[in-house]
Amino acid sequence: MVPEAPPAPIIHRLERDAVGRLVAKTTDDGRTEYSYDAVDQLTAVTFTDLRGNTQALGFAYDALGQLLGEQSAAGTLHHHYDELGNLIQTQLPDGRWLNRLYYGSGHLHQINLDGQVISDFERDRLHREVLRTQGQLSTRSEYDRSGRLRSRQRRLASQPSLMPAAAQKQFEYDPADNLIGKLDQQPATQHRQLLHYDATGRIIASQDSLHGQRETFAYDAAANLLDGPQAGAGLVVHNKLLTYQDKRYRYDAFGRMIEKRSAKRGVQRFAYDAESRLVEVRNESGSVVRMTYDPLGRRIEKTEHGSDGYPLGETRFTWDGLRLLQEHRHSQTSLYVYEDESGYEPLARVDGIGPLQKIRYYHNDLNGLPEQLTEADGHSVWQATYRVWGNTLEEVREPYYIEEQNLRFQGQYLDRETGLHFNTFRFYDPDVGRFTTPDPIGLAGGHNFYQYGPNPVSWIDPWGWASSNPGVYDVSYEAHINKEIWRSKDSVHFAESNRQLHYAMKNDPALQATVEAKHPGISKWVAPKKNGKFRTTAMKGSTWHHHPVVGGNLQLVSHEDHKNRHGDYHPKGRNGKRVGGRKTWGGGSSCRK
Repeated sequence: MVPEAPPAPIIHRLERDAVGRLVAKTTDDGRTEYSYDAVDQLTAVTFTDLRGNTQALGFAYDALGQLLGEQSAAGTLHHHYDELGNLIQTQLPDGRWLNRLYYGSGHLHQINLDGQVISDFERDRLHREVLRTQGQLSTRSEYDRSGRLRSRQRRLASQPSLMPAAAQKQFEYDPADNLIGKLDQQPATQHRQLLHYDATGRIIASQDSLHGQRETFAYDAAANLLDGPQAGAGLVVHNKLLTYQDKRYRYDAFGRMIEKRSAKRGVQRFAYDAESRLVEVRNESGSVVRMTYDPLGRRIEKTEHGSDGYPLGETRFTWDGLRLLQEHRHSQTSLYVYEDESGYEPLARVDGIGPLQKIRYYHNDLNGLPEQLTEADGHSVWQATYRVWGNTLEEVREPYYIEEQNLRFQGQYLDRETGLHFNTFRFYDPDVGRFTTPDPIGLAGGHNFYQYGPNPVSWIDPWGWASSNPGVYDVSYEAHINKEIWRSKDSVHFAESNRQLHYAMKNDPALQATVEAKHPGISKWVAPKKNGKFRTTAMKGSTWHHHPVVGGNLQLVSHEDHKNRHGDYHPKGRNGKRVGGRKTWGGGSSCRK
């Protein structure tokens, strides 16, 4: 046999100015140029392809470095902030204003669109959300003594509070704060799900009463999903999954999935650009799906053509930072509204523009996965159930609801043409719970380049490149604080992290020995005081580091190391600025005190 020729290398040629800033990048697809202002803020990005076609983005900032405007082919976004740095207004390219009202140091209490209320929020003295309005519905949240969400009750606002809620969801946890049970009570159905984990927090089984569904999972030492616990179940080479159940995968020399075979979709083939972005999918039916991206790597267009070349559909996307803001399909525009200014959990969608626009409300699972959409009058128009790793098990919709509800795990968008989930900088395959290409941040994302997370119930990855350890630093323990206190003070964050560490060590002597070896005396420090409360600071010599990407994740690290290697703990984002957890998900520095 004649050996295959080695693949052509992927070459990126980088140009920098005298102070080391990236000013140009040239690939086989074209040239990207970057411009900056006097304080190193990115002001323009322009991409020119080999045919001379140009895409341009422009950015404007105020004296505090806050983004005031972003200009693209889709139009211009304008942002306004209050004196504490909270984003209070965004003007959309179509001229509408999305407004956010806050109280105190930045706690959201209303979102409205041109004055039309989308949701009002009520909070307790810890600033946790306890009530939200969703049209004629109101949803009440209750918490257990550990601050974990215990239940959500949904009823018509006109319904007396003493009457049983029309819909209720209850959550159960184990001592390690893993979600182990959900009870979903609807007017005509009752649905219970049980979840089981191994010692590392990976899901090993799920039982679902609604469909009689039972899923079991086994993993190799690198957390790759296998067919079962028996030897040889599934085939994995260098963390590349080759076989799983009825599915077969092939990869190119750069680790990118180039072919998938499955009973459901037959043979699918995938092609990539010089940035390893998926640009084309060819299905066995003959249809072809193509994607276009802007200079920052955000997908701005998706088209599908039949085997005869006839166009079957086109979808265009508008972005606000790295969050999907709008999609345009079949002359219909849909606006996505999120629960907070930096999060990825959807609150509502506004379909249409002007007098005919309709607000539909999301009702999500604990991890932000949409389970139901309701009209302003409370009527359900769409509902779905899922398998553990995000595959849609059942989808029910009203005949008149012609729009597609494609949001999945936070930051994910279902491409129905391919079965994959677009995940900002990568694609996710819900059939196997992993990404289709290696991690763009390399080993900084962990030793397994394709892993989504230990489990999809308590972990999210909106950008497709998050890691439990984004730098090369040593993490002794990770705490996961409830979303309702993300914008609370550092003292609240640290007390909750100390509480979690206390109980984790109490239930795991091996963990206690490991953490004590790195931080002598910490067992005593994180133990509750005589009044039952936990200390609101980290032990001397250590600190709780806010993960820059994974919302609610606090990491126990060395204080000295955090100080000396600040760049490793706070890597630069695509705009060249260092990323901090307080900024990306914790409400900014104004919420610290």
